[in-house]
Parts: sequence; C-alpha cells; structure tokens
Amino acid sequence: MSGPPMQAVFFDLDGTLADTAPDLAVALNRLRAEAGLARLPLDAIRPKVSGGTPALLGLAFDRIDLQSEEFQRLRTRFLALYGERVAEQTLLFPGMEEVLSFVETAGLPWGVVTNKPGWLTHRLLDALDLSTRARCIVSGDTTTHRKPHPALRYPHKYDCIISQLDKNTVREPA
Repeated sequence: MSGPPMQAVFFDLDGTLADTAPDLAVALNRLRAEAGLARLPLDAIRPKVSGGTPALLGLAFDRIDLQSEEFQRLRTRFLALYGERVAEQTLLFPGMEEVLSFVETAGLPWGVVTNKPGWLTHRLLDALDLSTRARCIVSGDTTTHRKPHPALRYPHKYDCIISQLDKNTVREPA
C-alpha cells in the first residue's frame, strides 16, 4: 500500500464487527408475530442485516413503501423491540478481537461507522465493552449523510480504510 501512512481504521458494525443477526432476527420475528405473520428463519434474515432497517422490514413485510407512514410505524416499533434486547446474543465475529488488538497495538485509533441509530449503537458497544476503546463512533443519526454517501469517506481528511464486505461499501476508485 503506497501513499501516506494509515492514520485510523473504521469498521462497519452490523455484519462486520459484530454478529447482530440473532438479536435483529428476534426483534423482526416479534414484529411479524404482532402482525399475525409467521416467523422467518435466521438464514433468511442474516443476508439483509447489512442493509439495515429498510432491508429487514422489506423482507418481513413484502413490498412495503419505504416512504409510507406504515413503514415509519413499523420502523419505530422494530427499533423499540430491538432495543429491548440489543445484545443478548450479539457477539464479535471470530477473530475481530484479535484484529482490534492488532490495530491498537499498532498505535492506530479505530472507530465504528454504522447506520444504526446512536442510542442503539452506544447500547450495543457498551454491552460489547467497545465504547471506551473506539476513538470515533459515527451512527446513522450523527451526520447529515448516512453510509455509503461519499461525504463520509474522509470525515476528517484522513486516508482511511472502511472495512465492510458488502457491495454498498464506500471505496476509493481504483
């Protein structure tokens, strides 16, 4: 890797740093049960986690209009249900503790950039004992733009790597 030395590392939260799918699935299935719908298997929900609430509600409630009042009502209820158990089954992915320790040992600050609302982000990072280790936490309601908006690429004019294995990742052009 050429160019100036790396100054920080930022990680996506859901599906990259932590496996939040089990707790999100419980909340989503509770919401479906309230609507009289059958439970969805975790294997159907897991691929939608990195797409956030719109993707999860789109899966759970076929063809819901993301601009509708119904979507906003379901979103509010889903987040409340998820907030009740944000970290009951959530764990760091295998190897992520070692990655974080390596980054810290290298003297690099690291942070989290997520579209999850701040109150849920902080609750989850507290439960995972990461909130005091992360030097920067950017939630979906922290800035004007949400991931993957290009304005987030250089929030402090640092060269950075955003770790996310999803196709929606903000990437530097080749």
